[in-house]
Amino acid sequence: MKAYPLALVPLTLAVPVATWWLVGDLTETSGDIVLDYAYQPVTFGEAGDVILGVVAFLTALAALGVLLHGTVTGRMRNAWWGVAVSILAIGAYLGWAERIWTAGVIGANIGVGLTFLFGVPFVVTFLLPSVWSLVVLRRARRAEPEPAGRS
Repeated sequence: MKAYPLALVPLTLAVPVATWWLVGDLTETSGDIVLDYAYQPVTFGEAGDVILGVVAFLTALAALGVLLHGTVTGRMRNAWWGVAVSILAIGAYLGWAERIWTAGVIGANIGVGLTFLFGVPFVVTFLLPSVWSLVVLRRARRAEPEPAGRS
């Protein structure tokens, strides 16, 4: 069934948010010193952030469950897991990087520069499983017999 890979869509949205929630605030707390921010964090309040994080985490788990079900039942090609791995890796990197970018620090936030510096090579590397998957899926599609015409 071709609907199983559609679970990658909510996975794409849920993984960065779930990672952002799991990592938590990285702000340095040190008394009454004024903190510097590279970017001001967006928050929905303590309860709102928890609700958003839990919903994203459960959505990611449900999407992975759908993909796993498709694999176990044989209704989804295994090559789609390469795309899922790329989504998981890039989403986790983005969620973690957002926490670094919005962390309150004393002085310069060197982590922001490092996430930008290493971001492009990491994302390109994280895309490799997707490229492999798309090549495998393309070859499998070419190898499928053409459906017989209707009379």
